Amino acid sequence: MSLHGIIAVFADPEALTEAACTMRARGYRRMDAFSPFSVRGLAEILGMPKSRLPWVVLGGGILGAVLVYALILYSVEIDYPVNVGGRPLHSWPAFAVIAFEAAILGAALAGFVGMLSANRLPRYYHPVFNAGSFSYARGGKFYLFIEAADPKFRKGVTKGQLTRLGAQSVEEVEA
Repeated sequence: MSLHGIIAVFADPEALTEAACTMRARGYRRMDAFSPFSVRGLAEILGMPKSRLPWVVLGGGILGAVLVYALILYSVEIDYPVNVGGRPLHSWPAFAVIAFEAAILGAALAGFVGMLSANRLPRYYHPVFNAGSFSYARGGKFYLFIEAADPKFRKGVTKGQLTRLGAQSVEEVEA
């Protein structure tokens, strides 16, 4: 089997953050971190781009509102126009409530699909699961993963650097 990378186990979030910062300063770019809770500042250290999910949610909300409002206009003015008491067919105050609800529904659906897409889910398998030390069932540990595809990656050198940074264990991950 081929080597996918190296994973290091750290005892606390501060050690993980310090190790990620040091490895980033040494030129490593293809890294990932795993922790039982969000660690402040770790995403910036790893070089993760800002999320575009807010724009996806906004687009879904606008699209939902516009489509439902267009459907209401079509049904009231073209498909089945009913003149009740001389009132206008296009009565926007009544239609705005329904369009607002459709905007909320569209935003929620776009957010759900956008989140799945951004996280590349559903993904039933990742090579990091091959590591014997990678298990949340054993307790809340913090993991730093360096991919073998990183230009600075050298198996022995990278393992030594992670060990010197205070990793409890360092393990090779097979692809």
